Amino acid sequence: MLIQKAKIFLQLIAIAHITGGILLPFLVNTSLFETYNTLVYQALGFDTASANPEINFLIGLFGPTIASWGVLFLYVVTSAFKNLDQRGWWAIFLCCLAWAPYDSLLSIQKGIYVNALINLVSALAILTPLFIVKKYFFDTKKPQTDG
Repeated sequence: MLIQKAKIFLQLIAIAHITGGILLPFLVNTSLFETYNTLVYQALGFDTASANPEINFLIGLFGPTIASWGVLFLYVVTSAFKNLDQRGWWAIFLCCLAWAPYDSLLSIQKGIYVNALINLVSALAILTPLFIVKKYFFDTKKPQTDG
């Protein structure tokens, strides 16, 4: 039961990345992103008094990348939980390791701390359930799953 809950939770995170990534180019110019945009403008030294469509466009360009990462992550999670083995666990772990620390360091280097914070929350949301169910992936007895 715990393994199934972890799987569903991680799949929902992947779906949130897909949905958020698809919507990002359309939402980046709305009031939902006002605080985020202001923090990015300040960190990059741009005028925060007026909208900066060029920077918003560049932020929006990350949407398809986020969406595609979500699609790939959904596949990796679904596959890993169908056949519980160490390779599946490591694949999920490495998805986070390849993205979160590097992206966060680059964000911090430019003073975009809000991005590093978003990465931290997202990575913890993925890694916490992953480590909770780690024993199922490393158990040599291969427990039954319902896929």
